[in-house]
Amino acid sequence: MKTHKITFQPNGVTILCREDEAIAEAALRQGVIVPVSCENGICQICQGDRISGELNFRNSLGESILEQDNQVLCCVAQPKTDIEIVMNDVYAPNHKPEVTLACQIPSVSLMADNMYRVELLAPAGKAFDYWPGQYLMLDVEDENGEAKQFPYSIASAPGDMTGGDRRRLELHIAANSPTAEAVVKFLQNAVVVRATLPGGDCLLNQSFLNGTNGQPLLMVAAGSGFSQMKALIEGALALNPNQEIHLYWSNRAAIGFYLSELPQQWAHDYPNFHYHPIIEQHADDWNGRAGWIYQVIHEDFDDLSQVQMFACGSPNMVYGTLDQLEKLGLSQTNMHSDVFAYAPRS
Repeated sequence: MKTHKITFQPNGVTILCREDEAIAEAALRQGVIVPVSCENGICQICQGDRISGELNFRNSLGESILEQDNQVLCCVAQPKTDIEIVMNDVYAPNHKPEVTLACQIPSVSLMADNMYRVELLAPAGKAFDYWPGQYLMLDVEDENGEAKQFPYSIASAPGDMTGGDRRRLELHIAANSPTAEAVVKFLQNAVVVRATLPGGDCLLNQSFLNGTNGQPLLMVAAGSGFSQMKALIEGALALNPNQEIHLYWSNRAAIGFYLSELPQQWAHDYPNFHYHPIIEQHADDWNGRAGWIYQVIHEDFDDLSQVQMFACGSPNMVYGTLDQLEKLGLSQTNMHSDVFAYAPRS
C-alpha cells in the first residue's frame, strides 16, 4: 500500500501514513501525539487547517468539513498525496509536557573554582519529568524584584531512569560573570525558585539508543558544558550499561575539571566508557592531552560517519568541531547540540 508524508505545523512533526488508514491512526501507530477524543463523544478535536495535499474520507462529515472550511478531520482523513496541516498540540514521540514548578533549594555548594552545584527539590506530590540532555528555565529576581529567566542544562538524569529520587535534580552554574554571580547569590538566599521544564530537543532516551544500532556515543563538552554531558551519560549508562561512550571534556586549565573524579569513576566501573580530558595548551601542572577538541578526536577516530556526537559549548566550538570533522564523516545529522536551535547558521 502506498504511503504519504503528513507534516503537522507549527511543530514540524512528520509521520508516514498509508492510503488505507486514517491520519490519526498512523500518528498513534508511530507514537505521535494527535488530540483525538472520539471515544469521549467529543468530535472535531482532531481538526486542522489544510495547507496542501489531497485526501479521501471515510464519511461524509469529513468531506463536508473540507469543502466548507478547508479543514482536515484526522480521524477519518486518508491521504492521496503528501499532506501539510496546521494543527496545535501535535507532539513528537516521547514528548514531555512543559510545566512550571515552585522548587525548594536544599543546597548551593561550591565544587571548584567558581563552579556551583545547585540542588532543586520539586513540590510534595510532584516529580521532575524530562529526558537526559534537556534544560530548564529559572525565574531569578534581580535587586529590583523583577524576575528574569535563565536557561541551565539539567546536570542529572531523571530519577525514574536511574533509580534515584524523582523529586530532585541538580544544576551546575559557573559564576564567571556579574550576571551569573547574581544568579548564584539569589539562589543562596532564596528558599523557593520557579523552574520551567523541560526544554530542548538535544536529548537521549531508549528510542534514540534503539535507533543508533549500537553506534558509539561521543560526548563533547567545553567547560561547564560537562553538566549536560553528565546527564546524558548517566541516562545512557542506566539504559544500556554496555553502551560505548567517549567523553571529551576540554578546559583552558586543569582547575576547570571541577568534577573530574566522576568520569574517572565511570571509566573504572564501565570498561566501555572512555574519558579524554583536554586542555587547550600544555601546562606544567598537566600531564594529559592538549589541543583543540577536534584535533584530539581526530587522533582517536578515522571515521565518524557511524557515531552519534553530543556537543555542549559555545556556537563557535560546536560549529568549529563540526566543520573540522566533516571530512571524517561527521554531519549535523549525527551531531546533536542545543546550539543548532538557539544559534542556527543563516
